[in-house]
Amino acid sequence: MDGWKTACLAAMLGLGAGAAEASTNFYAQASATETNVFLGQVFNLDVIVKAAEKPDAPQLTGLADFNATVLDAGKTTSATNTWLYRYALRAKREGELQIPALRLGGLTTSPIGIKANKPEATDRMKLELKLSKPSVYLSEPVLLTAVWDSTYQFGAIKAVDLHFPILNDKRFQTLELYEPKKENNAQSTGLPVHGTRVLATRNSYKAEATQHQSLSFSKLLVPKHSGTLLIQPATLLCAAEKEKDPKSKQGQRSAFQYPSYFDNTFFDQNVTGGSWTRIYTESAPLELEVKPLPLEGRPDLFNGMVGDFTILVDAEPTNVRVGEPVTLTITITAQEYMESIFFQPLRYQPRLVNHFEIPSDRSLPRREGKSKIYTQTIRPLSTSNTEVPPLLLAYFSPASNAYITVESAPIPLKVSPAEEIGVFGGSIYQSRLRAVEEGIRHNYEDPDMLESRRLPLFGWAHPFAVLGFLLLPPLLAGGYSLISLFGEKRHHIHRTAKAARAYKVFRKNAAHIVHSHSMKSEIYEDLDRVLRAYLGDRLHLTPGALSFRDAVAKLEEADTQNETIDKLRELFMVCEAYRFTHGFDEKANTKKIVHDAVQVIKNVEKTLK
Repeated sequence: MDGWKTACLAAMLGLGAGAAEASTNFYAQASATETNVFLGQVFNLDVIVKAAEKPDAPQLTGLADFNATVLDAGKTTSATNTWLYRYALRAKREGELQIPALRLGGLTTSPIGIKANKPEATDRMKLELKLSKPSVYLSEPVLLTAVWDSTYQFGAIKAVDLHFPILNDKRFQTLELYEPKKENNAQSTGLPVHGTRVLATRNSYKAEATQHQSLSFSKLLVPKHSGTLLIQPATLLCAAEKEKDPKSKQGQRSAFQYPSYFDNTFFDQNVTGGSWTRIYTESAPLELEVKPLPLEGRPDLFNGMVGDFTILVDAEPTNVRVGEPVTLTITITAQEYMESIFFQPLRYQPRLVNHFEIPSDRSLPRREGKSKIYTQTIRPLSTSNTEVPPLLLAYFSPASNAYITVESAPIPLKVSPAEEIGVFGGSIYQSRLRAVEEGIRHNYEDPDMLESRRLPLFGWAHPFAVLGFLLLPPLLAGGYSLISLFGEKRHHIHRTAKAARAYKVFRKNAAHIVHSHSMKSEIYEDLDRVLRAYLGDRLHLTPGALSFRDAVAKLEEADTQNETIDKLRELFMVCEAYRFTHGFDEKANTKKIVHDAVQVIKNVEKTLK
């Protein structure tokens, strides 16, 4: 009995040790794209989590010094059992701030220090948000217009960072205004807004003898929740070149000289130094009253459209046979914003079903003015169809405070019987395939072909051919085995050669990173690829699917020191974290990062020799 207890205890300890060893491969790594920021500057916090199962999103209650917007709440990555949690942060106050440790299941990230700097305050620049209506119904579009006004010339402004939290607000659907001619308008200029390009309209005017320039653009907001909704302020961070003596050549800047797209980053090296002023401004918050839609009188065809609309239908041709297509052109026009028009498929039209065949496919609508134009075909099922019946459109009208159903005019239709297909003198309706099956074969095949014939054994081949056929499988199997033996030997030699030159290739590729990149995301992304390639070649593993767990098992077999393994683990985690961080421009000391990585791999190489 004592022996049995001892064996059970040993097994439990073994399982515990195995679990502890497995848990060491799980981690939660937090990284900030910027650690030295200005008030109003948006930066990202990326949390990479590797765990046995996906943990719940961390609580952000500790981020009191930051405005936080969730961008990804546990996005699956290319690595096994690894998830990405991404947040857009903006500092609320200046000073030494800290992103606290975040807990995800049983894992905890390390805190991150953030230094927030206060840009220069100025009354020469302002940002304003305006709503077309203070109160709307649920799903009723409202126009949000942003105006950036400045007494600085736009040619003297760089490193623009416009942040609009409303674009990530899940309480609204954001729609782009249809303005096809705006792209070619001389008064239009590209503007980076919340990571996207927006066409803004430039205006120039004088007020109190001071020259002003402004850029404005609009978005349509469709509220998805009722109640009083608070629209958070928009923020603007930029760098303005200090004005020079207007009499000098450098000081003579055209009022209309401006960049076509403010695409340079806030930490651009061209905006450092004493000749640039960093400016921050924000708009006032707005409130929008959203009233719920009434339940009374809601028609079955209502699909959420709110506004005032008309429907017009054309059909071509109107003289057809049963089963032939009739093309419907359906034009729906909005009194205000056609962007919110959505016409349901024709299978929801009660007057069409059971009288017409309605294909499920339909073309995307064409936009024209305040209208959306849909095109779809229908096919009459009977000669009793004398018209294309009126199509119905249901919507809620804020002006009438009621649901309204409008309908198109009926279109006369003449339907003739389908074309008869004669089959050998018959006049029945049937498919051409059936006609061929019953007529062609009977008339063109010789009756002798139907007689059963028996072929003599081996009558179709020479006996030597049959012998060769029987001996072919063993000969092929033997040849395959011989080729595989030589191929395996060749593969072993090739793997050994790759392992021998792996360190040399790593150093060469690392040196290339020094001369190619200066931004953190680019450096670590390339370093991750180079590191995996080295470990794959050196340890005879597959680089694409390689994990630190795979590498550490091989290194422990070679009695690698714990200090070297820990440094490699840290390098692996940082590189892996930056695999999922793109498009940010924090400069870094490339030489130092690469030098430290080379030292880690150099220690690994010493162990493996």
